[in-house]
Amino acid sequence: MKAKATTRRPRPKDAALRFAGSLLVIAALVGCGGGGTPPPPPPPQNPVPVVTSISPTSATAGGAGFTLTVNGSNFISTSVVKWGGSNRTTTRVSATRLTAAILASDIATASTVQVTVFNPTPGGGTSAALTFTVNAAQTMAITTTQLPASASAKPYDFTLGSVGGVPPITWTILAGGSLPTGLTLDATGRISGMIGGGSESFTVQATDSSVPTPNTATRALTIQVLPSLGRNDICTAGSTAGTTPISNGRIRASISPYGDMDVYSFHGTANAQVTIETFAQRLDLDGNANTRDSYLDSVTQLLNSGCSELTFSDDIDPGVVVDSLISNYTLPSTGTYFIVVRDFRGDGRPDLIYELSLSGAD
Repeated sequence: MKAKATTRRPRPKDAALRFAGSLLVIAALVGCGGGGTPPPPPPPQNPVPVVTSISPTSATAGGAGFTLTVNGSNFISTSVVKWGGSNRTTTRVSATRLTAAILASDIATASTVQVTVFNPTPGGGTSAALTFTVNAAQTMAITTTQLPASASAKPYDFTLGSVGGVPPITWTILAGGSLPTGLTLDATGRISGMIGGGSESFTVQATDSSVPTPNTATRALTIQVLPSLGRNDICTAGSTAGTTPISNGRIRASISPYGDMDVYSFHGTANAQVTIETFAQRLDLDGNANTRDSYLDSVTQLLNSGCSELTFSDDIDPGVVVDSLISNYTLPSTGTYFIVVRDFRGDGRPDLIYELSLSGAD
């Protein structure tokens, strides 16, 4: 009799091996992209900086070092201001402003310099360039040739004028001369005070800020102290009587009484360009920029030696700057000229204060 056929059941060990093999296959699938740790993201990219303006935009050759302000956008903590392609010590004020230390050696000679900002990698780059101009220094000269006369117990306020040199200019009086009693000269060239003495002659010296050796210029001047001043509201053809003779510089006065006008006289040369500017509502007399110190609405006229009007100015920028300006007017001949300052409304009182600036005269 044949033995009965039987089916061999797998042993537990065989089953375990087959199950384990399945696990190995699954593990292999996971390792081939079915999950796990993703690759790290790329590092953040620095932006390309943008430069919109610089301040200042120019300097005079031979001047001292200064701080350059660069305005724009996309400035980061590692942004660097480049001066002609060379790095300068840079401070980040904000994302839109940087400052850089410019050396005296950077402006030693007249030139034009390209100013850029560089942001390092990753990303980053160099901004478009703006041009900084280093101007050649003009020969320094004192342009005030005469000072207005005054009278005892009268206020006096005149600022001396100069051209050339490297600003700022410092003013002094040389030994051997003095101002009338009650007046002082400050470092900016302003002579002011209440006159308490007689006429005086003196020599002023202007010293510029050239590095390493400052330039100087001198001028002998006199302040006449008269018994009385009288009025300066008359223009007479061929005469300076009834006027206040002045030269280049800046004088402070007021339109008073009601309906008053002030007339100044100066000597000019044919083809010279003169600039006459009145400062009134732009003055800050009390140190508070938020208050208006003068309500004079000035009108300024330039007259020839025959008292005929050559040109006039009311507002520099109507509705914005109401003071007056005659800019770079070419004088037609050599001789005496008159400047008339008055209030547009015909008003006049002691608080209608103004300063009159003249340049280009003899």
